[in-house]
Amino acid sequence: MNLQIETLRGLACLLLVAYHVVGADASLGLQVSDGSVRWLNDGMAYLRMPLFTFLSGLVYGLRPFGGNSRAFLSGKMRRLLVPMLVVGTVFAVLQAVVPGTHSSAGPWYLWHVQPVAHFWFVESLFWVFVLLWAFERWCLLQTGRGFAAVFVLACGVYLSVRGWVWFGIEGAIYLLPYFLAGLAATRFSFRVWLAKPCVKGLLLACAACAVLWMGMPVSNPERRTVWMLLSGLSLCLLCLSFGWANRHLAGIGRHSYAIYLFHVFFTAAARISLNHLQIDVMPLDLVAGVVLGLAGPMAVERLASRFKWPAVLLLGKSPRARQGAGARSTRLALAP
Repeated sequence: MNLQIETLRGLACLLLVAYHVVGADASLGLQVSDGSVRWLNDGMAYLRMPLFTFLSGLVYGLRPFGGNSRAFLSGKMRRLLVPMLVVGTVFAVLQAVVPGTHSSAGPWYLWHVQPVAHFWFVESLFWVFVLLWAFERWCLLQTGRGFAAVFVLACGVYLSVRGWVWFGIEGAIYLLPYFLAGLAATRFSFRVWLAKPCVKGLLLACAACAVLWMGMPVSNPERRTVWMLLSGLSLCLLCLSFGWANRHLAGIGRHSYAIYLFHVFFTAAARISLNHLQIDVMPLDLVAGVVLGLAGPMAVERLASRFKWPAVLLLGKSPRARQGAGARSTRLALAP
């Protein structure tokens, strides 16, 4: 099962890096306005972040809250908020001073009060874990009935509450249903149920109908809709149902947290360097950005893991953890 989870993590990383190489819209990244690359990149919005979050919930279910509130919450703060503040701030500074970047992190005094770029996910995931801690303390997720009630409530908030951008609260509202779905897959043994061909067919039909109802993929689609939620949940469960295991993708997935944190530094470096060399060949730009966006963070993780404080500040690892090349790599799901 670990190989299958790491495979899906690797797939999520590949989709995320490709997304930032191409750009969220025609003004960012490679500034692609149309064509198959634009279409595919936009279409992956139905799966990309839902899958990251779903896998976080799935892995949390393997090592859930064990009763020590202080250790659990302090662990999440270290693993999530410390790298967000350190790496996210470096990213915001570089955006402000390096020519060739396509966007700005906004006024410095609002950095992380309003989430910075893709680091919103890390900030929002922390609040998801805080909610999970509260749910577990109150024993709301131990039975199917209690879990279903919390899940329905989370979906209702997902569809109705808007505008709480500060400190990543709105992002947490967006992520929570997908996280709970991943947790349910682990806690209630969904894998046996998902293996049935009729269930796979139903999930595929739900995802296809939802995507077709929303129309052709567009840049930055509205994510807080019934159809987007249905497509995201169906596609995540469908991916899990296949039990796909690929050692190459799994090798990428083992570095998922470092890739999430650092990939934008390397995708931007690849794009800016090729622009300076006056190379404008789409396949080369795309491959170079994806390869560097995956390989660069892996190298950063290997180097930082050798030293105590770089491992803490850049990757959120415990200062008591054994450092070195053999140390266990940091995971995006962040079990305590």
